[in-house]
Amino acid sequence: MKFLTIGFGNSRISPGTCFRLLLSVFLICAFLPFGWSSEETSDDILVENLALFSEILAYIKQAHLETPDSKELIEGAINGMLRKLDPYSQFIPDIAEFRTQNRGKYGGLGMLIGIREDMLTVVTPFKGSPAALAGLQSGDVISHIEGESTAVMTLNEAVDQLRGEPGTPVSITVVRQNDNRPVEVTVTREVIRIPSVEQDIIGENIGYIKINQFLDTTANDVDNAFVDFKAQDVRGVILDLRLNPGGLLTSAVDIASDFLTPGQLVVYSKGIETRENFKAEGVKREYFPLIVLVDGGSASASEIVAGAIKDHGRGLVMGNKTFGKASVQRVFPLSNSKAAVKLTVASYFTPNGVNIDKVGIIPDVESAWFSRSERQMQLKLRDHEKLKTFMEENGDDVLAQLAAASHASRDDRQAAKLLRSYQRLSDALTEEQIILSDIGIKYALAQITENSRDELEHDPQIVAAMEQLKVLELFAKEN
Repeated sequence: MKFLTIGFGNSRISPGTCFRLLLSVFLICAFLPFGWSSEETSDDILVENLALFSEILAYIKQAHLETPDSKELIEGAINGMLRKLDPYSQFIPDIAEFRTQNRGKYGGLGMLIGIREDMLTVVTPFKGSPAALAGLQSGDVISHIEGESTAVMTLNEAVDQLRGEPGTPVSITVVRQNDNRPVEVTVTREVIRIPSVEQDIIGENIGYIKINQFLDTTANDVDNAFVDFKAQDVRGVILDLRLNPGGLLTSAVDIASDFLTPGQLVVYSKGIETRENFKAEGVKREYFPLIVLVDGGSASASEIVAGAIKDHGRGLVMGNKTFGKASVQRVFPLSNSKAAVKLTVASYFTPNGVNIDKVGIIPDVESAWFSRSERQMQLKLRDHEKLKTFMEENGDDVLAQLAAASHASRDDRQAAKLLRSYQRLSDALTEEQIILSDIGIKYALAQITENSRDELEHDPQIVAAMEQLKVLELFAKEN
């Protein structure tokens, strides 16, 4: 082995030892500005471990069969260190590219992913996105991307693998809760454009607001919805935050302010030594009885809004427990580099002190949507010929006809004929092992009619919310 002589008297030091010494000095000096002291025991232990790290790195460089790339080794070590902290801290090799990717339009699958219990998990597939149309669901564990295990991938690496040129396919293997059989799905990337807010008036004059993401424009869109609701004298409001991955904190505070009294606490963040309160702003709005819908895909900003409304008793939160992701990340640019590091610096708490990131929001009323098996049956019904034929034979307003037929007299032959035809459809689906409840079949029909309101009015959780609004309305009258 060749040795290198450096200026330490007559000592001869191998390149590996030289490398270890220089790296140890570099690492220790790099951390000195953060207040390290040789008198602190914990810091002594950390210095020992940094020396251990540098020694292992030197052996890799000297003895490993393959010639490793030093940059990749260091980035791998950094990513491993950050992954030990929490799922959201990450190393950003190129801060300019990172900012470009987060401007809201990209070639991807249209879903939010996160790390839950050390596994890459689907948080929310956006409605109508390639991910949703491929059948991916909130809570699915992504075990492989393009055949590569995600077990050691960082969140950032997984996002990079899933994003790409629109029109290109990507293969994903998912495992569902209570089902150990992996399912491989191929999804074609598209340019993702998600509307922030959808609004409608449904049922017996109920205002419906669906927030898909909290963006700069969200508050203004909701303001416009309230103008329409007031003009049409709505009786109550359903705020749908299901499958909402979050977005801007300022937008969440603005939306919560639409329902709370000015000055009421919306949320507070708590870091190592700091606490910051965020309170409702603006003027008090006209009071509407309120139902908030949430599910396991509701995260971050949507949890902040739901938590504030629940804690102040402003409305009823219905659905399923939310995802539990509400923490504060800050990006720190690294000196002499185009890279940066994103670290979790605080957690968000509801007005009553619930740590959203650890607990999530537990609804006031559990309201089931479709079970896992029912959702699988729904996927089988997508673009099903028997469903299309039934609608073509009876018209696009077939759901309204069925509702009227169910209340028609026994002498109404046309109504009886339609109900028999519907029963034959149900029996034919059962023969194909597609077994669904009445509301499940009607919801599948609603998804292929031209009337967008059909899908809302046959969604079982929205139906349950409209019933609860009637109860709230009666209670308000009595008091």
